[in-house]
Amino acid sequence: MPLDLTPLSADHFDDWLEATRARLVTLRQESGMFVGEDAGSHVDAVLGDLLSAGHETETSLILTIGEEGTRIGTVWLAANSGVLIIVDLAFAIDPTARQLDELLDELRSLARRQHVGRLSIALHSSDIAGRAFVEGRGFEVASIQMLLEPLPSRAPRASGGLVVTPMTPERFTSFAAASEAAFAEDLVSSGRYSAEDAVVESHRQMELELPEGIDSDGQELFTAHVDGAEVGVLWIGVRRRGGRPHAFILDIEIASDQRRKGYGRDLMLAAEHEAARLGADSIGLHVFGFNTSAITLYESLGYRRVEERFLRTV
Repeated sequence: MPLDLTPLSADHFDDWLEATRARLVTLRQESGMFVGEDAGSHVDAVLGDLLSAGHETETSLILTIGEEGTRIGTVWLAANSGVLIIVDLAFAIDPTARQLDELLDELRSLARRQHVGRLSIALHSSDIAGRAFVEGRGFEVASIQMLLEPLPSRAPRASGGLVVTPMTPERFTSFAAASEAAFAEDLVSSGRYSAEDAVVESHRQMELELPEGIDSDGQELFTAHVDGAEVGVLWIGVRRRGGRPHAFILDIEIASDQRRKGYGRDLMLAAEHEAARLGADSIGLHVFGFNTSAITLYESLGYRRVEERFLRTV
C-alpha cells in the first residue's frame, strides 16, 4: 500500500512545532555548526521567517507521512525559485528503503504538479535519517558548509613567498564587482538559482555584507602578493559563535594564471593566521559542490562538513 501524505491538522501544529524546534536545535548543536544558545536563536529565526503565520502560513506545507494507519513521520516543504525545498524531514520510526523510495516518488509527483523542476534538502552531518533518504536516490551535493575548530597552531608557509596585505580602496572597487559576478555564476552552476535570480541574490548578499563598502564593520579584505605581483584575494567576515569571535571566509580566489603553484593552500594558511589575529578560535566557509578541488584542499587542512545541501532533478 502506498504512503499517504496528508496536511498536518491545526490541532497538531503546536506539538509538531515544539518537536521540530527541539530537533533542529539538536542537529545544529551535534553537527557543531552552532554552539549552545546560538543554535536556538538561529532556529527561532528560521521558524519565525518561514512560519510567520503559524499553521496558516501559505508558503509552507507540512505533511504527515503515514502507511496503513501508522504514522511514519512528517515532511515540511516550501518552494522558491523553481525548487521544492524540504525544510525538514523527521521520522517517528526507522523507515525502510521501500518507504523512502515511495516518499521520494510522492515528493517528485507533488513537485511536478506545482511545476517545480528540482528538489532540495539541507542536512547536518548528524542527520543520519535524512542522509539515508538522499543516499542512492539521485541527489547531488550542491553546496557545503565547512568548519575548522579549534584553529591549529600552524603559521603561514614562509617558503611560498605569499604575503597578505589589507586591500586598498582602489582595488576594492574592481574586487567587489568581480566577486558579485562570480558568486552569481556559482549560484547558477550549483543548480540552485536561475541566471536572473542568481544576479539578484548575489547583489543582495553583497549589500548585506558590505553596506559601507570596504569600511563595513566586521569585514576584513586582503590582497595576496608574491614577489610584488598580486596572485589572489581574501575576504573574511567576523561573526560570533558561542559568544566568541568566529571567522568566516566569504571569498578566496587565486588568479587563474597563478593556480597550481600552491598559493591556494598558502592563502588558506594566511586566513587562519588572520582569524587568530582577530581573536577567533574557529573558522568556517561555504563551498559549492562542483568545486571538488577546493573541497579536497579544505578537507586536507582539517575542515569538516557540518551541513550539506542536496539537489535532485524532478
